[in-house]
Amino acid sequence: MDQAGSATRARIAAAGAGAAMTFSTGILAYGIVDSSIPASVGGGLAGLAAAGMMGLAKLRAWTVDTSAERRQLADSVRQAQNEETRYVAAQGAQAEEHRRRLRDIEGDRVRQEQHFIAAKAAMEADFEARREALIIESMATGIRLHLAGLLNAPTEAVEAKILRLPGQQQPVRERATAHPADQAPEAVRDRGVARP
Repeated sequence: MDQAGSATRARIAAAGAGAAMTFSTGILAYGIVDSSIPASVGGGLAGLAAAGMMGLAKLRAWTVDTSAERRQLADSVRQAQNEETRYVAAQGAQAEEHRRRLRDIEGDRVRQEQHFIAAKAAMEADFEARREALIIESMATGIRLHLAGLLNAPTEAVEAKILRLPGQQQPVRERATAHPADQAPEAVRDRGVARP
C-alpha cells in the first residue's frame, strides 16, 4: 500500500507542477503582451519553479518507484517457491520409493524364510520316513539272518577247499605257505633275490 500511495503522490505532484507550468505560461504571455516586466519575470520564474517541481517529481518517482523490481522479485520468489515445492515433492517420492523397496525386500525375506522352513520340514520328514524304512528293512534282514542261522558263530572248523586252476601243479595253499628260503638257491637267484 505504501508503494501505491507513493505513486499517487508522485502523480498529484506532477499534475500540480503541470498546472503551475500552465498558469506561469499564462502570466508570462500576459506580461509580454502587456509589456509588463514584473509580470513577465514573475511568469518566467513561476514557469522555472514549475519545471523544477516537475523534474523533482519525476526524479523522485524514478528513484523511489520500485514496482518493476518488486515484480521481478515476486516472479523470482514464485519461481523459487515452485522449485522448492518440486524439490519437496521429489524428495517425498524418493522417500516413499525407498520405503516401498524396503517393504518389498522384507516381504521377499519373509517369503524365502517361510519357503526354507517348509523345505527343511519336508526334507526332515522325508529323511525320517526313509530312516524308518531303512531301520525296518535292516531289522527284518537281521531277523531273517538270525532265523536262518547265519548270524550264529560256527561250532565246528570248516576246512577250506582248495580249487586248482587249470595249468597249476601246486595247490594254492601249498604255494601260499611255501617260503623262498626253502627253495633252492638257484631259484632264488633267478628271481633277483639274494639269500641272507
